[in-house]
Formats: sequence, C-alpha cells, structure tokens
Amino acid sequence: MNRIRDLRTAAGWTQADLGRALGCVGQTVSKLENEARQLDPAMINCLCDLFGCTADYLLGRSQVLQPALTDQQLRLLQAYEAADARDREYIDHLLRLDEPAEEKKAV
Repeated sequence: MNRIRDLRTAAGWTQADLGRALGCVGQTVSKLENEARQLDPAMINCLCDLFGCTADYLLGRSQVLQPALTDQQLRLLQAYEAADARDREYIDHLLRLDEPAEEKKAV
C-alpha cells in the first residue's frame, strides 16, 4: 500500500503535474499509484521531499502524516540531546518550554 494518490490529490496535482515534478510521464505515476511499478529508494526520497512526509507514511507503515525533519532541525535536535542538563535547562527556559501553556499565552 502506498499513499501517492492521496498525497497528490491533497496537493491539488494531476498525475501529469506529479510526473513533471518527478521527471517522468503521467503513465508512470499511474503505475506507481496502482502499485504496478515498484518504488525505488530514489523515488521514495523524491516523493517524501515533494510532499513533506516520511517514507513510513508514504508506504503505509505509519498512520501519522508527520513531516520529515529538515537537516537543520535534525542538527538542532542532536545538539540539544548532546547538551548537558544545565544547558538543556537554559534552552528550555529560553524557549519557555518550562512554563505552563497558559503562562506562555499571556506573555
């Protein structure tokens, strides 16, 4: 199962539109949507980039449409996880992650 058709129609694209974005013809898109043609890793990466989703969502392995992290977001997450407890506390305070939601709205 793949979600190419669902993602394409949600984006308001025709098969020809998606084909142009992928550098292929609409007939190839039809075959991909109907699983008459296998998705190769490069095509999966390209589709995920186009639709801003994870490969797990595209391939039906996840029910949550969760955008993939950008390289910058991934680096920030890795830096946060590598930080010591004092630095994390400072970052949380700076971003007001340590305040209840009601207090954040009032600021």
